[in-house]
Amino acid sequence: MEVPSIQQILAASKANAQNSSSSTVDPTKDLEDKYNNFLLLLTKQLQNQDPLSPMDTAQFTEQLVSFSSVEQMIQSNKRLEQLISLQSATNAFGAVNFLGNRVAIDSDRVSLKDGKASFQYEIDRKAAQAVLRVTDASGKTVLVQEANREAGTYNVDWNGKDAFGNQLPDGQYQVSVSYADEMGEIYSAKMTSFGVVDSTEITDGQVKLFIGSVGFPIDKIVKVTKNAGTES
Repeated sequence: MEVPSIQQILAASKANAQNSSSSTVDPTKDLEDKYNNFLLLLTKQLQNQDPLSPMDTAQFTEQLVSFSSVEQMIQSNKRLEQLISLQSATNAFGAVNFLGNRVAIDSDRVSLKDGKASFQYEIDRKAAQAVLRVTDASGKTVLVQEANREAGTYNVDWNGKDAFGNQLPDGQYQVSVSYADEMGEIYSAKMTSFGVVDSTEITDGQVKLFIGSVGFPIDKIVKVTKNAGTES
């Protein structure tokens, strides 16, 4: 009887897990079962080995060490998952402090809420031409208008109306400002959106702050104004 290698045992374990779509086997328990089977086979082989030609202990000693290493990796991954989960929960509790406060977000996405949205753009050099563009969630352009051409920071309070004066539905929109200098070189302005945080939640392990129906990663927040009443 030949003692299977750790590679063979782990490969068989992986194949069994893939064949069972509803498998909920604990990898540590599965490894323990494989380890016990390995020791059982090893013991049987030692009991039945040829005394005149004893087994080379180096091979199975190496495999025992490999089992131990794999077990340590599984345990380390479990602890890392626990730390990530704990950090996410901590961030979620901390995010509650944002509720009802006005935030500035490093993003070109804006949330049109109650027919209003606020954002800011920065022109870092005098422009010969500058254009402000607003697109909806599907990428369709709904508004194009001339933007400020002088270098500076400009605030925009958008009333949620398109180029024809029609009121657009609340939701997510994208804003951008492109400008060109006298030489025709084209630049994109830095955009910052604003809003009052309504709710917070964890999505795929990431804490998001919601302004209306639009969620923003918490790490995109660049400024918080405490005890804001309503959006200006």
